[in-house]
Amino acid sequence: MSLQPTHFSITDEPPRRRNSLFWKVLALVLTTAVLATISIGFYFQYVLRDTYNGFLREQIRSYMEMAAHDIGAPPDTGIAAQMARDYPIDIRLQYGSFDWASDPGVTPAATIAAQTAASVFDSGDSLLFRQLQGRLYGVIQRGDWTYVIRLRSAPEEGMLIPATIILGIVLTILFVTAYRVVQRFLRPVPALMEGVQAVANEDFGHQVPVCSDDELGDLTKAFNAMSQRVAAIIASKRRLLFDVSHELRSPLTRMNVALVMLPEGKSKLAIERNIRELNTMITELLENERLAVLGGSLVTENVDVVALVHKVIDSFGSDARRIELDSLTGTLEIIADSQRLTVAVRNVISNGLKYSADNEGQVKVTVFPDDNGARIVVSDNGIGIPPEAQEKVFEPFYRTDDSRSRATGGYGLGLSLTRSIIEAHGGTIQLNSTVGCGTTIMMWIPHAPADGATVKNVASGKTR
Repeated sequence: MSLQPTHFSITDEPPRRRNSLFWKVLALVLTTAVLATISIGFYFQYVLRDTYNGFLREQIRSYMEMAAHDIGAPPDTGIAAQMARDYPIDIRLQYGSFDWASDPGVTPAATIAAQTAASVFDSGDSLLFRQLQGRLYGVIQRGDWTYVIRLRSAPEEGMLIPATIILGIVLTILFVTAYRVVQRFLRPVPALMEGVQAVANEDFGHQVPVCSDDELGDLTKAFNAMSQRVAAIIASKRRLLFDVSHELRSPLTRMNVALVMLPEGKSKLAIERNIRELNTMITELLENERLAVLGGSLVTENVDVVALVHKVIDSFGSDARRIELDSLTGTLEIIADSQRLTVAVRNVISNGLKYSADNEGQVKVTVFPDDNGARIVVSDNGIGIPPEAQEKVFEPFYRTDDSRSRATGGYGLGLSLTRSIIEAHGGTIQLNSTVGCGTTIMMWIPHAPADGATVKNVASGKTR
């Protein structure tokens, strides 16, 4: 059985014109810039020019004085009427009882003085410049004649604050809309990040929804195809390991039969040792793959974790003197697969013994109830594990450089199998290690297997 490279397509859909993400963002930027420019232009045109009100008033003052000069003194009502028709001004002329106006709506000088707190006019030729009811007035006194000149239109200073508020609201709506549109364009990015995290957690079945037809849409399709392909490759690799390991059982059985026929001696002992090592490796590998791929069921029963750890420690024979057990309780019962949990605990303790200070170091095992379950902590004072290797030690066949000596035995399957067993129960396993100081492995097993686990109760024989 071999893995052949295959070619896969991101999509089988026929090629079609797509909307480029670049052009989308560019169009958004240009549209935003144009609308913002227009809005700011209106703001300058109709609001900010009032900040130059003083300058404008000086110009209007000069304009009104020239108008009064053209009317003459004494004033010529004919010229005044002609100017009112030709220019955007209204004129009122007052002298004693004489009162003439080009428009009856022009406010008399006395009223302007009263309403604008200007009760006294200077003597001689002078101009009083006032704003009344949204109109600009110029009151010019020349001798006994009073000239009232009103501009037909003038901007209201009171519009400055409302116009500024309106502009702020318009710009806020504009930029919020632009933000929402960009967020919609880039919506696949957070989904892709979730997909990357899912794949990093070995959830290769996670598919990212395709919600655009631009470059991000193509990237999403490529990611989905990649995760499917990676899942297929890993499944094929695991299936290959399982099949090969299973098939090795038959030749090993025949070798054991042939070994019986050999005479006693060093050669027979060496062959027996090699066959035993191969059997151990194949057993661990098959069990690991059975839990990871085939969903091997857990045979659960009531298990006293403290008694189970005692039994495992006793199984190490003379090495048991190097193991210290610290239990915070006499009994600690959970529902678990006793045989597999025994294998997990034994693997961790065995590693601690192998790599503890020249096989003379101590291993401490602590058992205590924790978070509605049982926690088993195994600590040693051995060589430790480098930081870059601490995550990899749970991978099948991985061994750190310092542990490749055949004297230590093993094939890098023990911790991988331990993790599979603990996770099959719905538990967690963590490792903390310092080079030269030792390693601590913490296992937590819930009181009962997690929902969704395939378990078979040893008492009832029923599978759920």
